Amino acid sequence: MQADIFCRVVDNYGDIGVCWRLARRLAHGHGWEVRLWVDDLASFARIQPGIDAGLARQAFNGVDIVRWSDTPDPALGARDVVIEAFACDPPEPFLDSMRQRHPAWINLEYLSAEAWVESCHGLPSQRPDGLVKHFYFPGFTQATGGLLREPGLSAERDAFQADTAAQDTFLRGLGVTEAHLSLRHNGARTMSLFCYPDAPVDGLARALAADPRPALLLA
Repeated sequence: MQADIFCRVVDNYGDIGVCWRLARRLAHGHGWEVRLWVDDLASFARIQPGIDAGLARQAFNGVDIVRWSDTPDPALGARDVVIEAFACDPPEPFLDSMRQRHPAWINLEYLSAEAWVESCHGLPSQRPDGLVKHFYFPGFTQATGGLLREPGLSAERDAFQADTAAQDTFLRGLGVTEAHLSLRHNGARTMSLFCYPDAPVDGLARALAADPRPALLLA
């Protein structure tokens, strides 16, 4: 099987993170030939050392990586499967090649635990040009698309969570100081916070400050 995965990096590393994990699992776990189109290689390079943000095309870890542009190489036409991540819409010249071949077209949606995704997972969307797009919803039930999980991931997570020294090494690499690490060693909870600027962070800080147990909040 040959697949094209299209990824637009919107405002954080989640978009490319999901697409890169998917590309690796299809290539390494299922033997697919995968081509990953990314519009922001600089963000990609931040989460995957070895990616060259200056190249228009490169092979890395068994995946063909292409810089996404509005005028893609016409030789790189649609193949068996086209996966667009989060309704990013492939460029028009690539859609022309899809109209000729009619590949399986999948819109990979965001992960959700809401009940409504069960009734939407797998639904087709018929386009006027004859192409049909199917919606794929990751989720936590048998009626959804499930979750990406690499072999051995759970065991690696459990081992990391049981290894204080490994955690300290990881946190030092992120710039956490020894003074802050000492808080962890003395029983402080370590919490990771990701939010948008308008999130009610002040309320969270007040709630943590009122709790007798100290907290190390990594924002």
